[in-house]
Amino acid sequence: MEFYIILAKKALGKCTWCGREINDQMEVVGLGAKLMPDVDLSEYESHCIQIDLVSEQKPVSMMVTAEGSEAKQNGNDGMFLVCSERCGRKLKSVLEKEISVAKMFERVQYG
Repeated sequence: MEFYIILAKKALGKCTWCGREINDQMEVVGLGAKLMPDVDLSEYESHCIQIDLVSEQKPVSMMVTAEGSEAKQNGNDGMFLVCSERCGRKLKSVLEKEISVAKMFERVQYG
């Protein structure tokens, strides 16, 4: 899977689920994510990356947490920023579906 660094201002300025603009006066919600042991995103540390969701055919933005950060100390390798609990629940649900599909198959082949 390929990842693309995106500008933090672009990624953090809107809800990663619905795209609603986020400003300094809004309360926002962060969803933390733990990566699978074989996934290494260290080259993206402290950057926002774009992840293409297969099930929704849309990209979402994730901040890759920095070593020593509070988020990393809490066990989060990545953080998603959303504008509301509703968007957070929807994103969590979609990400959980992506996880279950990835764990379901080791490979797929013809014949």
